[in-house]
Amino acid sequence: MMNAIIELIIVLLICGFIYWVVLKLLPLAPIAEPFMTWINVLIIILIGAIVLFYAIIPLLRMLPRAL
Repeated sequence: MMNAIIELIIVLLICGFIYWVVLKLLPLAPIAEPFMTWINVLIIILIGAIVLFYAIIPLLRMLPRAL
């Protein structure tokens, strides 16, 4: 269970760092505003999927064993 919590923290830190980098670098790209908004939304969906499939679902699968 401790390994799962440590893995959850690491995944959240990596995803937060990736999102921060995208937020800092996206305004530097010469892209029109609607496309920047689309890219931002797609990055948020991608990071949400990564957190869901690599952190939350494995943690929920371990929950019945811990009880």
